[in-house]
Order: sequence, then structure tokens, then C-alpha cells
Amino acid sequence: MGEIKKIFSYAKDFKSKTYLATALATISAMIGMIPFVFVYFIIMEFTGNHQPSINYILTLSGFILLGLILKSVLFSKAMAFSHEAAFDTLMGMRHELADKMIRMPMGEINKKTSGKYKSIFVDYIDDMEHILAHMIPEGIADTVTPIVVIILLFIIDFRMALLALINLPIGIIIFKLMMRDSEEKIKHYFEAAANLNSNIVEYIGGMEVIKIFNQTTSSFEKYTKSAREYKKFTLAWYKDSWTYMAAFFTIVPSTIIFVLPFGAMLYLNGSLSLEAYILSMLLSIGLGAPIVRLVEFAESLNMVVQKSKILDEVFSGVELIDKGKNIVPREHDISFENVSFAYEKKEVLKDISFKAKENTVTALVGASGSGKSTIAKLIVRFWDIKKGKIKIGDIDILDMSFESLMNHISYVSQDIYLFNTSIMENIRMGKADASDEEVIKMAKIAQCHDFIIQTENGYDTNIGDAGNKLSGGQKQRLSIARALLKDAPIIVLDEATAFTDPENEDKIQEALNGLIGGKTLIVIAHRLSTIIHAENIIVMDDGKISAKGTHDELLKKSKLYQAMWKAHVEANDWEIKAKEGSL
Repeated sequence: MGEIKKIFSYAKDFKSKTYLATALATISAMIGMIPFVFVYFIIMEFTGNHQPSINYILTLSGFILLGLILKSVLFSKAMAFSHEAAFDTLMGMRHELADKMIRMPMGEINKKTSGKYKSIFVDYIDDMEHILAHMIPEGIADTVTPIVVIILLFIIDFRMALLALINLPIGIIIFKLMMRDSEEKIKHYFEAAANLNSNIVEYIGGMEVIKIFNQTTSSFEKYTKSAREYKKFTLAWYKDSWTYMAAFFTIVPSTIIFVLPFGAMLYLNGSLSLEAYILSMLLSIGLGAPIVRLVEFAESLNMVVQKSKILDEVFSGVELIDKGKNIVPREHDISFENVSFAYEKKEVLKDISFKAKENTVTALVGASGSGKSTIAKLIVRFWDIKKGKIKIGDIDILDMSFESLMNHISYVSQDIYLFNTSIMENIRMGKADASDEEVIKMAKIAQCHDFIIQTENGYDTNIGDAGNKLSGGQKQRLSIARALLKDAPIIVLDEATAFTDPENEDKIQEALNGLIGGKTLIVIAHRLSTIIHAENIIVMDDGKISAKGTHDELLKKSKLYQAMWKAHVEANDWEIKAKEGSL
């Protein structure tokens, strides 16, 4: 019952429409019983001593037709109101879920695959429509109607009421057998479905690699295995239930099965009047349909409840701390004070302390996995630290609202994501109210303009899903243009030039250097040659700061930096020789 209340709580802003839909559906169901009563009157007229008039028959037939029309109209109105409430609720749930994910640490988000999130956002929320638009209004109506009919049957003759109800306990027994171990089976079903969804998304996302290496659905083992397991489990479950299902849906609707023969016996031995016998038969026929619908709702309720639990798990997930203070720092130095951080149990940063001064470039270098990108992600609060402090100026970032923090930082990740829209709109995401001229200006600074005007529709060119119509270097330059358009006082570049060709890399570096006035620039470097002029270079090693200083200072005092620089120079020499050899 608690899960039902939780599901219904999603519709809290639209309860009035749901209540109205329930009332109309209940009235519709009750009116649906009226034709049975008028049929009774017609039959009884024929059993009388006089011949019924044609006008009488036509009048009652008209009332029957009117009842059926009124029932349909009221039910249609009920469904209109319930669906309005349901789809408004689904829209609200999706907005709330999207906002929730913004407030969640990336670590929590990364616990689920994109396929699972697709299931949650699309499939699971869509399934809430079933309970909000159908199960609540129709379920209540289908509960009230049998209760009223059973009360009438007891008023007419308690024996006929009991005869109409005999098949229900039989049906319940069959239903219990059909649903045995259902909770465990539903859990297994969701796991199989989520696994299949996730692997389908991965299969489609990796289509380029699959094609290049001549893979097929059968050789992509994860996809094939998950599809096979899903098919095997669902078929086995259905086969196990088919016999019970057929028996249930044969017996339960047949509420007249005992009323007809045993009622006839009671009539023949004189203990039941003909009127009571006929009316009991007609009412019992109207009893079957709502009971079957109730059981169908109960059958699907388990599925919806399980999905509701998964939704509730996301809605009640861990959130980043947000004190809601729109504090504006007076200075934009970034300070790490004795910061330690771990992903789950694996410690990634160990007692880190440094300051990135305003109006300077601070570079972070080190081997892969040394903690460079983690530092960048902590600045923009993809995670919250448990030990130490991160400050902008003299303000702890945990004391700032998330909105205020992000207004002060432009972040360009090495994992670039562009949206399936135009180049203009992708850059404008950095500043929603930016004019076309501002967008073009930043595109020129980020060295995007020349390749943009060569595309089919220039700045109006759609770049495809995740920007798949562009090269890696082009996508990086667009993401830099987007960050520059934001014009935040702090810029964090997380290996943002990793895929940029050498020719444009120098231009981008020159552009970034030109924008440093009054800003704090933190660069996580992929190529050491791009940060040799940085005022402060921090060398990371296994989650700790190994050394700090300028390029020249580090070449004198840091063996690790010396080794990195030597490897970088040798790689460049090899690249030059390779190019010369190809000429």
C-alpha cells in the first residue's frame, strides 16, 4: 500500500483531475449496470399475463441506448482527465529526475549505465502512466461496482449472491499459483531487461568499432548473451503461467456458471421467484467484467511497484551539499587545503595543498591516474570532498550554491559532449542570451570559424548525435568556444586540447593566453610543450604533489618532470622523423 501512495504522490499537483476522473469512471461503471435492469423489465413484461406494447419496448430500449451512450461519454471524459493528469505528472517526473541528476555526485550517476538511465527516463516513467491514468480511476470504479452489485444480490436473495461469488475463491487460488515466486521472478526480469537495454545502447554506440573489426551480433558476446537470457527467462515464465492464466480468465468472468443451474433448481422447487432468478442472472453477468479488470490491474501492479522502487531509489539518492548561498567571491584564486579524496574505497588524492592564483596559468601534469582530472572535477563539484577544503578566494565552495559556483567556472572536459543541434546552438549553451555576433567572435578566438563556414550550412549546420559529424579536434575547439562564451572568471581545461592537431593547438594556446587577463586558468596538460610558460606547474604522482614550480625550475629539481620532459621531446623528435621519412 505504501508503494501505491508513493506512486500517487507523483501526481500531487494534479490530484484534482485524478479525483474527478475517478468520480466520472465510477459513475460510468454504475450507469453501465442500468441496461441490465431495463433488460430485466423487458423480460419480465414478456412473462406477464398481457402482451407488452411496442411503445413500452421501444421506450426501454431507448433508455438502454441512452445508458450505454452516457456510460461511454462519462468514461471518455474520465479517461481524458486521468490522462491529462498522468502525462502532466510524467513530464514533472522527468523534469524532477533531470534536476535530481544535476544535484547528484558523478560517482552516484556512474553507478548506472546509460542503458539503465534510458529505461528509467523512458520506460519506467512511462509505466507510471498505467497506474495514474488507468489503475487508479478504473480500479476504484471496478471496485465500487462489484460491491454495489453484490449488495443488491444479497438484498434480492443471499443464496444467489453466494452462488455468484463461488468462482472467486477458485480464481484466487489459481491466481496465487500463477503468481507464486513472482517477486523474485519480477526482480530477475528487471535485471535481464536492464542488462539487455544497456548492451543495446553499448552495441549501437560502438557500431563504428563493430563495423571496423567485422563484428556481428553473434560475435558481440555481451549483446547476444543478454538477448538470449532475456528471451529464455521471459519464455520460461510465460510457459509456467499460461495454463493458470487460461484457467483464471475462463473461470472468473463466468459468474453466471453457478447462478444459472442452481438458481433454476431453487426456482423449480418454489423457493425463488422468477423475478429474483432473472434479475440475479443479469446482475451476475455484469459482475464478471470489473472483477477481471481488477485482477488484471493487480497482476500488472507488481511490475509497476518494482519500477516505482527503482525510480524512488534514484529520487532519494545521495545529493551534493547545497547550502543555497549565492555568495560572490571577491577574488578568484583557487586553494586546495589538505584535500584527500577517494572513489568508493580507492584513495585518489592524498593530502593535496596548492594555490592557483588569479591572473595566472596553473598547469597540472603527471602520469595517467595520478589524480589530475580528479582535481579538475572536484573544483566543479562533480563530487564533494570529505577531508580538507577547496576555496575560491576565501570562500569554501561547499558554502556556495551550486548555481553560484558554476556561474564562476567554465569547465572543458576531455570527454566532450555536443548536442544534436546546430553549431550555433552548441556554442550558445555557454551563454543562453548571447547574440550571433558574440558566438561568432568566440568561435574565431577558439579557431573554429574557418572550418565552420566550410560546412554545409555554416553556423546552422546540425552536427549530429554527440557531434559525430565532426572530428575530435573540431569538437574540442567548439567546446572551448562554448567555455569562452561563458566568460567566467575561472577556466578549467581538462586536457581540452588532447585531440587538437598541432597546427591549431598553437593558435588555441595563443588565444587562451590572450584571455587570461583577470582570470584563473587551470590546465591539465596532455602535451608538456603547451604549458612551458605557465606560472605554476604542479607535478602529480600517485595522488600526491611531487613538485611545484615553473618549467625551468622543475627541470632543475624534479627527476619525475625531467623524465616526462625527456619522453615528450623524444616523442616529438620521432614524430618529426616520421614525417620526414614519409616525404
